[in-house]
Amino acid sequence: MQLNALDIAVIVAYMAAMSLIGVYFSRKMESRSDFFLGGRGMHWILVGGSLSLFSTISFMAVPGEMIRYGLGFFVAYLIVPLVIPVINRIVLPILMKLPISSAYDYLDKRFGTGVMKTSEYVFVAKTLLWMGAIIYTASLAVNAVTGWNIYFIIAIIGVITTFYTSAGGLQSVIWTDFIQTSLFTGCALIIPIYIVYATGVGPIGWWESFSQAGKTEIVTFSLDPTVRVTTVGNMASVFFYFVCVSASDQMIVQRYLSTPSLKHAQRSVWVYILSNLTSIIFLMICGLSLFAFYRYQSTLPINEFQTQIAANADKAMLQFIVQELPNGIAGLIVAGLLAAAMSGLSSGMNGVASVLITKFPQGQSRFKIFREGLWLERSIGIVMGFFGVLLAVGITISMERTNWNLVELSGRLVNLFAGPLAVLFFSGLLLKRSNSLSVLIGFTISVLTSIFIGFSQQMFGFQNLSFTWIIPVSFLIGFIGTWVISIFAGSDEEVVFEREINDEREQEQ
Repeated sequence: MQLNALDIAVIVAYMAAMSLIGVYFSRKMESRSDFFLGGRGMHWILVGGSLSLFSTISFMAVPGEMIRYGLGFFVAYLIVPLVIPVINRIVLPILMKLPISSAYDYLDKRFGTGVMKTSEYVFVAKTLLWMGAIIYTASLAVNAVTGWNIYFIIAIIGVITTFYTSAGGLQSVIWTDFIQTSLFTGCALIIPIYIVYATGVGPIGWWESFSQAGKTEIVTFSLDPTVRVTTVGNMASVFFYFVCVSASDQMIVQRYLSTPSLKHAQRSVWVYILSNLTSIIFLMICGLSLFAFYRYQSTLPINEFQTQIAANADKAMLQFIVQELPNGIAGLIVAGLLAAAMSGLSSGMNGVASVLITKFPQGQSRFKIFREGLWLERSIGIVMGFFGVLLAVGITISMERTNWNLVELSGRLVNLFAGPLAVLFFSGLLLKRSNSLSVLIGFTISVLTSIFIGFSQQMFGFQNLSFTWIIPVSFLIGFIGTWVISIFAGSDEEVVFEREINDEREQEQ
């Protein structure tokens, strides 16, 4: 598969535009608040629209999952709107009233330095893994299209993204993410529209083809935890995923804190959830239309066709883009793939830097260059980008030795610590007697549970448990463990925490 000169020109122009956004906002950076929180003046529509949990992984994996396994994985997304009241009524009222710049500052005030440091280090590790996965998937896409060496592509993506992120801070991240989400959604619509134009067959015909192949069959529930996807299990996975990351992931909490008030942050959550739900629906439609398109082209019996297309399901979209779409449009969609990766990577870099920067009081560095301007803030981001590139190389090697698809890569590796981190936050929010001892024990239990579910086969020789159980089970076991321990070994730290917050408010007034 090869792109022509027009496609490459479109890709280069788009990447240059992203870089120019970083240069533009670099002129407005005067303080750490500007660099990491956008001066706390970002518009709620921009913030919510930039809060996409979908990246290049999703752009390739969601249609691939639909083609390879069918509808079962996606029915669960009907539960996503129920996340909104949890975030808006439990999480944001606490976070938005605190004088904090990081999600983990809350844990410092609630439980102390030990819990804060634990959460920060875990977040950094989790985010670096996520960044590595994003760079890997984008590089895989470009490699499939151009034939360039995948490790060379990894390096190029890392360098360009590191440049504009370190230049423009959170404002450039939010703007590029917002543009990426809009392009992402538009690109997801182009493919099914073109398939209707090219074949004369619409959604009803696609659905008939999909149904005849048995792809619409859904396993509602099973007591067997090794069943890959059930509706009930995945509903739990999707609900707890959105709740956990929305409350404990600095990349998301940082966006809430960049808005000027609680009301604006709550509005951004509505945009955030609805835009993510829209993206998943459009990508499902892409998978449905691609399956039907290649089924119509194939002369193989249905069983042989399914075996053939399943082997390349994650690359089906790329194959269609280059082989079927007109010149220019193919380049635009590949640019969208790259932009999704670059924006996700930039979010991770800025989020990690905003956490680690608290270790370096402003103006107190040993080196003069780091005491002036925002050189230290930018340097930390550059280092994190470098580590993201190294992890992408490691993931590339690992994926060559497993049979996971991209959904399982995300489920088993990238989301390993989502449940444990959320245990710390929701224990502080909901368990009045929880203290540093109880939450650290609950956190440890949750981590061990995640590892056991995610890698039971590799570590213990058991049959693989479904990756959909990793987040809900690890969170619930960790949270219950914290609650039980806090009954016997808890304290009234929550009362002390509330008193300190009230004192800080009075001092500000």
